[in-house]
Order: sequence, then C-alpha cells, then structure tokens
Amino acid sequence: MFRYLVFSAEERNRAIRPRRYRFDVISDLSYPQPLPTRMKTKYLLLLVAAIPLSSLAQEDKILELGKLTFQSCVACHGPDGKGVKAGDLQMAPTLHGSAFVKDDNADLLTAIILKGILKEDNQYIQAMLALEAALNDEQIAALIAYTTAEFGGKRQSPTANDVAKWRKEYADRTSPWKREQLQELIDAASEPRLLSDLRYSIYKGKWEELPDFSKLEPIKTGTLDNGLISLDPAKGIKGGFGMVFEGTLTAEKSGKVVFSITSDDGSAIALDGETLVGNDGIHPAKEARMPHELEEGSHTYKVLYFDGGGQRYLSASVRMGKETIWLSQERGSGKSKKNQSYDPILLTAHKPGEAIVHRAFLPDAKPRAIGVGYPEAVNLVWDADTLNLAYVYRGAFMDAASHWNGRGSGSTPLGQDRVKTAQGLPFQILESLDEPWQPYSEATIKYERDTEKPEKEITFDVKHPDYQFRGYRLDEKRFPTFNYDYQDLTITDRFDPSEVDGVTSIVRTLNIDGDAGENLYLRLADTGSQEVAGDWLDVGGNLKLKVEGADLVHRQIEGKKETLVEIAGDSTLTVTYRWNAPLKP
Repeated sequence: MFRYLVFSAEERNRAIRPRRYRFDVISDLSYPQPLPTRMKTKYLLLLVAAIPLSSLAQEDKILELGKLTFQSCVACHGPDGKGVKAGDLQMAPTLHGSAFVKDDNADLLTAIILKGILKEDNQYIQAMLALEAALNDEQIAALIAYTTAEFGGKRQSPTANDVAKWRKEYADRTSPWKREQLQELIDAASEPRLLSDLRYSIYKGKWEELPDFSKLEPIKTGTLDNGLISLDPAKGIKGGFGMVFEGTLTAEKSGKVVFSITSDDGSAIALDGETLVGNDGIHPAKEARMPHELEEGSHTYKVLYFDGGGQRYLSASVRMGKETIWLSQERGSGKSKKNQSYDPILLTAHKPGEAIVHRAFLPDAKPRAIGVGYPEAVNLVWDADTLNLAYVYRGAFMDAASHWNGRGSGSTPLGQDRVKTAQGLPFQILESLDEPWQPYSEATIKYERDTEKPEKEITFDVKHPDYQFRGYRLDEKRFPTFNYDYQDLTITDRFDPSEVDGVTSIVRTLNIDGDAGENLYLRLADTGSQEVAGDWLDVGGNLKLKVEGADLVHRQIEGKKETLVEIAGDSTLTVTYRWNAPLKP
C-alpha cells in the first residue's frame, strides 16, 4: 500500500508543503492512471510508502521498508542514489560519499528529512522537501537504515523512538536548512568529544550571582547524550533559573589549554572540584577565559550557570593549540557579527614585581572602579564611589578588549575564585545592632514627561555627605594606598600580597586617624557561611579572612548574615584574605 502526493513545480522549488494532495491504494509504484501532459511538466509525483513496520518481519524487513520509503526520494536522487541529471545539471546531489550518509549521523539525517534543504542557488534544480508531515518515525528510521547501508557502506540503525526524540528536538525549527548550516552540523559532529557522562540539573530561583547549588533542590535532572552543554532542557522555564552541568573531561595528552565560557548572565567552570573560570553577575553575553596546564587522563568538569531574566545564552570551549573544541551546543560570543568580540587585550605590569592599576567600568562595581593586579597573581577591584573593596580574585588580571570596542562597555576581570566582600559604604553608626546597614547613598527622581502617564521613579547614586575621596598614592612598586575621609576620621586603605600558610594571600591595612565617636562599625563580610574556625571567617568562594586589631561582631538581620567590627579612633586594622588552597599553575 502507498500514498502519493502531487506537488506543483513552483511548490517543490519553494520546499513547502503540497497544495494538492490525494490518498489512494495502488498495486505498484506507477501512478494509477496516465498523467495528463500538463501534470507531467508541472507536477512532481511523490510516492510515500505507508507499510506499517508491524506487518513486516524484523531486521531485513526494516531495509525493505526503507527501500520502499526511499521511493519518495528517487525523483531527485535517483534509484542508485547518484542524483538524477537534467542536462548539465542535477536534480539533487549524490548520496554516495555524503558525510551525512557515510558517518554516524543518524540524528542529522533525521533533521534533514524532517525539515528539508533550502534552494539557494542553481547548483541543484530541486530543493529538498520537508517530509516531517509525510513520514512517520518508523519510516524515517527505516529510510536511514536503508540509505546508510546502500550508499554509505555502514548501516545505521536508529529506532523509531530515537527519531521521535529528534523530531521533538527540532520541533521549533520552522524553515528548511541552509547548506551552510548543514556544514556547521557536520563540522560539529566530526569534532572530538571531550565530554562524556554529561548530566544536568535545573534549579528555579532569582539570583544576581551564582548561588550555592549544593544547598538547593533541583526541579529537573537528566543527561545530554551528545556530550554538549545546552540550555534546551530549560526551554519551558519562565523567569530566573539556574543549571549545573557535570561530566568527565578526558585529555589524551598533557599540555597547555585555554578554557573559555560565554554567558548571559553568570557562569563558572570548575575542574577537578576547583573553580577555574569565573564569569559571575548580571550581564549581557560576555566571555571569560583561563589558561591551564591540563594533565593527561580524566577530570571532573562542571559548569554552573544562572539566568537572571532577559536573554539567556551559554557556550563553552577548550582551545588546544590552534584548535578550538566546543563543549556546548551553542558556539561563539552570543552576539551578532556586528558586535562580535575581538582579540583580547591582556593587561600586565610594565616591570616585574610591579602592580598594574586600571581605571575603567568594571562588573560588580560602581562606575568609578579601580582594578589592581599584583605581581603574585592576586587582584582586587576597589570602588571609588563607595570607598571600599568591591571584590578580590586571583590568576590572570584583566582583558581590556571590550573597553575599546563600540561605545566601550568596560574591561573584563579574568582569573578565578572571585569573591565579593561586603560591598557598599564601609562605615556606619548603628544605634542598635538591629538597625539595617545602608550600603549605598541613593536618591530618586520622577521624570514627568507625560502628565497622564508619568515615568516611574528612577534611582541614582549621590555623594554621601559623610565621605570625601582623597585619591590614591603609588609607592615605588606602584602599589596604591587609597585615601578618604569619613566625618572627622582620615582613613588610608592599602593592600599587599603575602604568603600565608603556603597560599598567596592579600593583606589589607586600614589606618583610622581621628575621633571615632560611639557605635561606629565597619562591615567586613555579608557572604558565605561566616562560620569561624580558629581565627578564620568563612566568606564563601574558597576564601576566608582573619581580622587583627578588633573583635568580630556577628549578626543576622533581615534574613542575612553580617560580620562587623566596632571602630575606635586612632587605630589600625589588619584584614587577611586567604584562599583555601594554592593557585594551580
């Protein structure tokens, strides 16, 4: 039994669904009655086998069904699969030697059969029709088995369930493939797969930075059999969500590689349990990368991601020598070619042993941010708007490429193990420890452009009357000391790299001169568990701090933990920021 479809020449060239179609039972592959001359020249007869798999004996009968289904392809590809010639041109390309047919690409073959191929030039007369409405899953599985065995030399045997899964994956695609897109699919399929046993977990929530996923319950888990990271499992989720991808990364040999991740919004890469690349916070698609000496063998590879709303994007790769191997389904910068990223501009000190100071727009800080990279591969960002430390991190310092592109979106901190400290204004007088901290000095304005529908209130930063920035001074190694006033106090804030218990750390020295008055506090931490072990306070992100010169004051207010110290006049406070383990080369 067969069913046949009749297409007009115009319709077949557009690769759209048939306007005229009939269904009938016929006894052989010929049309049941002679075609009128007009139909012979203007219409294409498409025969589609409709024999159910249940009526055929298994195994060899699958090939029989595939051969019968292939009759829907012979008008263009020919019964021998070499393509039907029309003068000097061909209706369609040969199937012999096709990378889709000869390689293990059953999923890609399914994608082509379902959606067809767009006619973009005169290389072939016929566009390939989309057959997703004409063929069922059993027929497509059998067609792939037949064509790969007959023309590819190696039979592929997808099941109807496999095809059903792929049909669902490509359901959102509404147009035929372009040949350029197909080549990209082939290139992706031929790349070595570094990731195996790739699993994902999805979490629901709204965050401004990566949460501790280990303390959250996933709403969905699953596997990604193709070994490529993808946000597709979260397609149906609206609002904020997070994902964790975990797999095994296998390196055939040791060598220097570069791990990269691009995301909108925050993301991070962890290798063998240690954070390697950080790209946290709310931001448009942005890349972060980190060189690494990768040892031969198997490694645990984890990617953490969250979407804070708006666009969502995630891609990851490893560059080995001149070759980039993609570990994700998405590729590239997540931006249009017009706004594509450029080669990195890595900032380094002019002389060994010196620090480098970089003033630019930097993420997770107010506009007047100051980045400092120290020679021992520890770095920080100090905020000249809030007059406080914004965050510390270690490894590579800064990529200034985006600062010089377009309108200048600021520079990108590199490195890893970035930890935000207690951001915002450092000092506050608290009449009671139940009084909340006010981290920023802000005001609001309403722009009533239209009296019938006024604009909503806009919040903006204003200078706090108690603070005055006095700039910074560089010593002979170009290490900065930041200077400012708070009320009647004069404060200097300096940072020095120092090895503490075998780990390169940052030692901060705060000199406070003047009369402090009563109930003046400095806020040191509002992140991490803030549990104290020995003299060390856990502030999260593999970082602990120790304070000398004042006693710690712990409190929980409005559901958030904070660690403060009470400030006396004419005093010196030393704060050491130490990571839990040495930085891996």
